[in-house]
Amino acid sequence: MVVIALIALLAFIVFFIWWTIALIKRNGKAKKPFILGVISILVFIIGISTMDNQKQIEPVTQQVVISPDKEGPAASAQKEANAKKALIDTSLPFDKFTSTFYALPASKQGEVFDSVRNEVVSWTGVVIEAGSSSLYVYGNPSDYNGESWSEISEGKEKLADVVVVKVSDRSELNGLTQGDIVNFKGELGSRGVKGQANWKLYNGKIEGRTVTDSQNPGFITKAKYNKIKNGMTYEQVAKIIGGPGEAVSESGEKGDEDYIVIYSYEGGFGGNARFLFVGNKLDTKAQSGLE
Repeated sequence: MVVIALIALLAFIVFFIWWTIALIKRNGKAKKPFILGVISILVFIIGISTMDNQKQIEPVTQQVVISPDKEGPAASAQKEANAKKALIDTSLPFDKFTSTFYALPASKQGEVFDSVRNEVVSWTGVVIEAGSSSLYVYGNPSDYNGESWSEISEGKEKLADVVVVKVSDRSELNGLTQGDIVNFKGELGSRGVKGQANWKLYNGKIEGRTVTDSQNPGFITKAKYNKIKNGMTYEQVAKIIGGPGEAVSESGEKGDEDYIVIYSYEGGFGGNARFLFVGNKLDTKAQSGLE
C-alpha cells in the first residue's frame, strides 16, 4: 500500500504539470490530465488513509517478564518453605526419631536430615558427662550401662545414640553428673551415623532434671566393675552400676560402723558381681564371668 501511494503521488505531479502546460498553450487538451490528476490524488489519499488505519488497529503486544529478584517477601518465604519441607517428624522422642531415621536407606538419610537441619528438638536422655560447654547425653536411657564418653567414642558401637548438646550458658550444666536423667532441647546441627558419629545440638538448653529411682537391680558390666574402688560408699557404687542391686546378706544394724551388707549384681551371659560393705564403705568386691 505504501508503494501504490507513492506511485499515485508521482502520477499526480506528472499530470499536474501536463495540465498546467495544456492550460498555458490553450490547445484544448487540459481536460484529460486534469481527470487523471484527480484520480491520482484520490488513489494517494486512499492509500495514506489505509496505512493510518492499519497503524491504529495493529495490536501492540508486550511480554511482561517478572524478575525473580523482584518477587515479594511473602512469595520468597513461601518458596523457601516449600523447598525445605520436613521429611521426618522432629516432635518424636529421641528413640522413635532415630529408629525412624535409621530405617531409611543410607542414600536417603542425608536428604531427610537436611530437611530438618537447624530445627529445634526436645529430647530426654541420661547424662554421660558434663563438659566445659557441652553435655554428653545417651538418648536411650534403658540401654545405658554406665559407659563413659571415652568408652563410647572409642568403641563407637553406641555412638549414634549419643547427643552432644552445646549450651550457651555453662551454668546450666552445674550439678549434672553421670546417670542423671535430663530433658533438653536445641537446634539440630549434625546427624548421627551408626558406628561413626553422634548427634549434635547447638544453642542447647537444659529444661529439666528428672532423676528416677529404679526398683530393679542394676545390670553390671566388666567396665563398670573396674570403675568401682574400695572405700566407695554404697550410693556411689549403685550410681556407677545404675541400680540398687540385691542385698543377699546383712549383719548388724543399719547406720552402725560394723554394719555389714553384701549386694549382688547380675551381668550378661551368667556373669555376676558381689560387693561387701562395712559401715557403708566398700571393703571387698568379687566378680565372675563379666564381659
